[in-house]
Amino acid sequence: MKKIIIFIAILFSFTIVKAYENDYFSIEIPSNYKITNESNNTYKWEKDNNYIAISLSDNSKNKYNIKYYSQEDINKQQYYIEDKINEKLSNYNLKASISSMQKKNIEDIYFLEYDLYLPSKEAIGYDTYQKGRIYSLNNYLVTIIYNTDQKLNEEDYNNVINTFKIKDKSIDTTIKDLIIAAIIIGTILGIIGYLVSLRKKKH
Repeated sequence: MKKIIIFIAILFSFTIVKAYENDYFSIEIPSNYKITNESNNTYKWEKDNNYIAISLSDNSKNKYNIKYYSQEDINKQQYYIEDKINEKLSNYNLKASISSMQKKNIEDIYFLEYDLYLPSKEAIGYDTYQKGRIYSLNNYLVTIIYNTDQKLNEEDYNNVINTFKIKDKSIDTTIKDLIIAAIIIGTILGIIGYLVSLRKKKH
């Protein structure tokens, strides 16, 4: 009997996931997240105040390549994104900060990985934590965001991000440009719009 109880406890300790796949990528999403957007190359799954979002932007002509970003380029990227986000937040007495932006690669696919924190508890009742990646690929710039209202659990994040497979290949060119920031700004600003709308509802 004791063994049966232990087995059931172990069984329920695993998060049930569901596979999602299209022409661009595949990923496994926890089953308690529901898809709320699947259009204009933007995909979003939500659970309460948390969400996972993926967005794609064309890179077939410009070939922006993170592989050749220097540390100075990464610092500029971080500053640029923070500046644009906080410009939008300035009217709401909120200020986001990005930390730990690093260039990484897996099987010659290069990406920037970052952490974002938004102290929004006084405005909407909870703080916002976000971790994400920006990939530069042969055909697309891809951003994947893991956003939560709790201090970020690295295991939960890794359980999602490690299943993310992109159906594209790396770039051979050496072109780099900060315009790549536009894709992540567009997605992150979705958070800000959401936060602002919640704040308005409270008044």
